Amino acid sequence: MFLTIQPLKERPVKNLTLVQKYLEKLEVFSLRLSQLSLFVMMVLTSIDALSRYFFNNSITGAYEVTEYYLMIILVFLSISYVQKENGHIRLDIIFSKLPYKVQNYLNVIFYLLAAFYFLFIGYQGYITTSNALTNNLIMSGLINFPLWLSYIWVPIGSILIFIRFLLASLQLLVFKNTTSGHEEVGDS
Repeated sequence: MFLTIQPLKERPVKNLTLVQKYLEKLEVFSLRLSQLSLFVMMVLTSIDALSRYFFNNSITGAYEVTEYYLMIILVFLSISYVQKENGHIRLDIIFSKLPYKVQNYLNVIFYLLAAFYFLFIGYQGYITTSNALTNNLIMSGLINFPLWLSYIWVPIGSILIFIRFLLASLQLLVFKNTTSGHEEVGDS
C-alpha cells in the first residue's frame, strides 16, 4: 500500500475552492441576516412614523435600535457578499485602458491592501467588542441596550471581507490567465 500524493499544483486549487465554498455559505447566511435587518428597519421605521402620526407617540428606542444595531448589521454583514458579486462602486475609466496583466497586478495590490485594512478594522472591532462585553457597557438612553451587541458585527463582517479579498488576490495570482472578474455594466 502506497500513499498517493497529489501533484503540488493541484493542492492549492482544491484548498482554495474548498475555502471559497464555505466562505460563500457564510456570505449567503450573513446576507440573509443583513436582509432581515433591513426588513426589521423598514417595519420599525414605518410603525414608528405611523404611531407618531396617529397616536402622537413614537416607539421608545426605535431610533437607537435602527442606528446602533440594524444599520451596522446591514452594512457589515452584506459587504463581503457585495464584493463577491462585484457590486461595489469602481472607477475604472483609466484602469480599463491598461494592459490585462497590469490590471491583474493592480487588482492583487488593491485586494491585499483592502484585506489588511479590513483586518485592522476587524481587530479594532474585536477589541472594542470584548471591552464592551467585559465591562458591561450599555448605551445611555431610554432603554439600556448592551453595546457589545452593536459592536460585534464589525469584526464579523470585516473578517468575511478580509477572507474574500485574500481569495480574490490568490485567484488572480494562481489563475493568471483568467479574467479579473470585473465585467462592464451590461455585459453578461
